[in-house]
Amino acid sequence: MRGAQRSVAVPEYAQECVAALITSWEFKRRAGFEAPGDDPVAEQEGRLGKTVLGVHFAEPIRVVWADGHGFGYETRPGHPIYGEESFVLEDGRFTARSISRPSTLRWWLLTPVLRVMQRRVFRRYISSVESEIECCRQARELGVSDRPGNAK
Repeated sequence: MRGAQRSVAVPEYAQECVAALITSWEFKRRAGFEAPGDDPVAEQEGRLGKTVLGVHFAEPIRVVWADGHGFGYETRPGHPIYGEESFVLEDGRFTARSISRPSTLRWWLLTPVLRVMQRRVFRRYISSVESEIECCRQARELGVSDRPGNAK
């Protein structure tokens, strides 16, 4: 199993906006995935989807936990990766974490490709949170209390 973690500070003025984003599937959509419509809830099973080089991958998952600080899910059989991923906002920091390994021999052979893709996705996670922080900063400067386009 291999762990990965990326974090970014979230100013107090943006914490509500970032929490709204990372407690919804909109967060995964912004990272380039197809995701369920409803917000994540514990025990929810579903599929994420991703198209890479014209090939569509369905990624079965089960939400392990979900609350006002984020959510975490585990992969299910049929997913290219075996493991867990979580997104948390605590103490003014957003953190994306995963622990994983390729799920089958076929995916083991593609480990370098999977790792590159995983790093890119983590960059998108951080970029999405940074963009949300910037939108909240701009809304704050304009005096907008409920900015349009908020994730919830």
